Amino acid sequence: MTLAVGDEAPDFELPQALDAGDDIKLSDYRGKSNVLLCFYPFDFSGPCGEQLPVYQAQSEKFESANCQVLGISVDSKFSHAAWAEKLGVEYPLLSDFPAKNTVQSYGLLHEGGFSNRAVILIDKEGKVVHIQVSPTPPELPDNDALYTALESLS
Repeated sequence: MTLAVGDEAPDFELPQALDAGDDIKLSDYRGKSNVLLCFYPFDFSGPCGEQLPVYQAQSEKFESANCQVLGISVDSKFSHAAWAEKLGVEYPLLSDFPAKNTVQSYGLLHEGGFSNRAVILIDKEGKVVHIQVSPTPPELPDNDALYTALESLS
């Protein structure tokens, strides 16, 4: 991965889960709110099903830090819609299917064709303030480190 803390986060525009609304562009948050990008391998997988609901359950932490959570994987917007409903996830799940350009621009494309698991916290100015890439797809990120970085933005 070539992206580092202090770098400007690469911009992207991706579709949300089916019928969730307009495409989301990262640069639309610049100057308005912090953003947590939660890259994950697949909808309907065990570890991802553990990770994403945690951020929903901690929504007050993110709201108090003026931080929008965005989930990103290479699954389709149809899969995202079904999975978000099953998990009760209300923040946007974005589809980088089929091109995988965003996953590639963040240096997170796994050789298997899916996204590596990573959390990337971006401040209001569009700068990366925290990165954690899990060494293997099943490993979950250290949420304590993420929450510490999030608190520093408040």
